[in-house]
Amino acid sequence: MERGLKSILAPSLLAALTVGGLSGCVVRVAPPVAAVTVQPDPPADVVEVHPVIPGPGYIWVGGYYNWVGGRYVWRRGYWGRPPYGYHHWVRDRWNRGPHGYVFVRGHWG
Repeated sequence: MERGLKSILAPSLLAALTVGGLSGCVVRVAPPVAAVTVQPDPPADVVEVHPVIPGPGYIWVGGYYNWVGGRYVWRRGYWGRPPYGYHHWVRDRWNRGPHGYVFVRGHWG
């Protein structure tokens, strides 16, 4: 009985270790779909002055208008470091849809 248990556990343990070892792989994820649709046009973007870059490898993540409490609220940009394998920021934006504007969240690309 003990020998049979070992023959079942050994391949299972190997499979678990193999899958666990792959957890460090980079997986590219599509940006999330926005759930907010609003009627009023978004205001023109604020012209931001970029503070001094904090160091090599940082990329500017631009600000955007967020919909909060029934109105647009500007969220300031910031310097960010892209995750491994990503090289640029695709900014947040409002796309015109058939029923108003739809928010599309920014993402690393």
